[in-house]
Amino acid sequence: MNVDLFDRLDPLELSPMQLEPLQVLMPRDWPEIWREFATSLFITLISAPGADAVPAEALARLAMAQALGLAEDHGGTQPYVPVGALLAASSKARRVVDLLGKGMGYREVSHVTGLTPSRIRRIESDWRQQQIKARQGVLPLD
Repeated sequence: MNVDLFDRLDPLELSPMQLEPLQVLMPRDWPEIWREFATSLFITLISAPGADAVPAEALARLAMAQALGLAEDHGGTQPYVPVGALLAASSKARRVVDLLGKGMGYREVSHVTGLTPSRIRRIESDWRQQQIKARQGVLPLD
């Protein structure tokens, strides 16, 4: 199955107003990791194509439910979350990496793909990290 990435909003560029639907619903006593997961999931949901047709509060509730699901399924463990795992499967990301490899600059790639230069840099960074991890392998620490 091929999952294409869409241009996800940059968490560092979001205003407090954009995150408010989630913040007002999130219990104060939630552990920080649950807050981080819910925020990440919410950002992905509000970035998705068609998200503007769904009330932000509904997306916030969905993000919170997903964060609780992660906590229930993986709580008490330290799962390894690879950086850019879906990147290899993404045709848009592959196109970005290909264009950069051909010597195109970030602005040119932005114009061709419709992605922001910051998203292109993030794709490139994730791709490089993925390549490094693939070359290094995993140490058996049993």
